[in-house]
Amino acid sequence: MTAENGDDLRSEMRANANAHAEASVYTLNNPYLTAFEKAQVEAIYQFPIGVMGFSFGALALFGEQSLYFAYLNSSFHGFLAWVVARYKPGNLVPPLGFITGGWVMTIINLALAGYALYLERWGVAAFMGLSAFGITSAVMLPLWLWHLDERRLPAGQRMHAKYLIAKRRWGMSFPFEARRPV
Repeated sequence: MTAENGDDLRSEMRANANAHAEASVYTLNNPYLTAFEKAQVEAIYQFPIGVMGFSFGALALFGEQSLYFAYLNSSFHGFLAWVVARYKPGNLVPPLGFITGGWVMTIINLALAGYALYLERWGVAAFMGLSAFGITSAVMLPLWLWHLDERRLPAGQRMHAKYLIAKRRWGMSFPFEARRPV
């Protein structure tokens, strides 16, 4: 192998690694989407997570369900919301996603946490308080469903779930897709 071939190989490997990194890591600073598109993608992505969180608080506080059953039932609601967000987001999911994933939901979750404290429902208060700041996301079924949706693609075509949402919604192709080896 000549030095020139080695440099070409290293350059190609670097380009492939960069393309993989771009596809795997989504940031709001990405150059591929407009501010409007980024907001829509975030709203669609956050919608089922917010539905699950709100559902948990409502069921645990007003539905008189145990933490366990409130969690199971809210997971089912989150699953249904994820199916809608994944397969048929239409024009209704983004506005709802701004409510279930934005400051409105933070305020609602904090209010539910405060009400749970008043009722001395410590577990519900803790969950809702942490949920207000996104700390409970790791135990939310919709987050895992987004991850599994992204993992179903062949290894050379995988990308972050938020890029997949943009791809489905607007039929986009991203520059990193062309640079990755299949």
